[in-house]
Amino acid sequence: MLYSSGIEYLVVAVTVSFINKKPINMNRFLVLLVLLAIPSVSSASSVFRYSETVTVAAEQAVEGDLYGLADTVVVSGEVTEDLLSIGESVTINGQVGADVAAVAGTINLDGIVGDDVRLVGGAITIAGEVKGDLVVVAHSLKVLSTAKISGDILFFGTKADISGQVGKSIYGTSESLRIDAVVGADVDIRTAALTLGDRAEITGMVKYASASELNRAQNARVAGKVVRNDPLVTETPSRRDVLVPLLIMMFAALVWYLLFARLLERVVTQATVHPLRSMLIGFGLVFLTPIAAIILLMSMLGGLVGLILFFLYFGVLIISMTVTGVVTGAYVLKLVSSTKSVSVPVVVLGTALTYLLVFMPVVGPMVLTGLFLTTFGALATHLYRTIRFS
Repeated sequence: MLYSSGIEYLVVAVTVSFINKKPINMNRFLVLLVLLAIPSVSSASSVFRYSETVTVAAEQAVEGDLYGLADTVVVSGEVTEDLLSIGESVTINGQVGADVAAVAGTINLDGIVGDDVRLVGGAITIAGEVKGDLVVVAHSLKVLSTAKISGDILFFGTKADISGQVGKSIYGTSESLRIDAVVGADVDIRTAALTLGDRAEITGMVKYASASELNRAQNARVAGKVVRNDPLVTETPSRRDVLVPLLIMMFAALVWYLLFARLLERVVTQATVHPLRSMLIGFGLVFLTPIAAIILLMSMLGGLVGLILFFLYFGVLIISMTVTGVVTGAYVLKLVSSTKSVSVPVVVLGTALTYLLVFMPVVGPMVLTGLFLTTFGALATHLYRTIRFS
């Protein structure tokens, strides 16, 4: 039997699980979460792959959509429709017929994409052709001279270097932006430093908000006007405004550590051993649990279950917000030591680092969101196993 959406598939899977009193396989559960994020997906035209490495070789072709969840995703062949990928590293050397959406630490696109590209990551390099728009949220973006973007570029991040041809406009916000290519329309950005290289040729106008003047090479050409606006000045928060929330977060995390140290140890272990899986579970549960609870509340038989689900959801949500710093501290400890035990210094350091992420533009909120979703997923997984074996 084919199910027209991930929601129907999940309802059937959970129902069968409760009837047979068997737990849901975690790998299948991850696929269900992806299905839920994709409305009206037919399994007849979609390929789902989940493993440590997902590869489409140069001689291979995927008919329809490809959804890859892995540490490393490499597409050297052809995907006739959309490509959705989540992993630590994503490389696209082949051809994608429609849209590309990817979330990864590093993303390299050296192939041909038939429509829009939406990327979220740390370091992103574009060397191929994008026949639609390019939307990027990342620490750094490099559009090499071999690249060709037929539509707009929309970038939010720390730094961008655009040397490839852009068919339309460039928009966004970044600390630094260098343009050394032909741009078919306007440039409208907010940045601390804007540079136009010798090969820059802007067909439209250049409008930028910055505290510093445009750094324009002698051979750079701008057909339209160059308009500079002063950036909005925000008030500097006082020391008390900064320290009070931090102390509240530390106090709450330490209370949880003192009262539920064993619980935190297990959550941290789950988050550090299976970070990608925990993040995916957290992503699915955070956004889909309220929908499931509302559906149950609207039904005659599931009202009480929906109410209980709401209380559980907000409970796990609040706990996850409180102990995200502990997971952050555990990741830092894992980088410098083989010890995995949670201690007071880990709680304090992790909470302080988590709080600092709030003040980092663009990248900070992205990392913070990932840490929170990982914590939520790890905590939910632990609670699920506790209930299952109780």
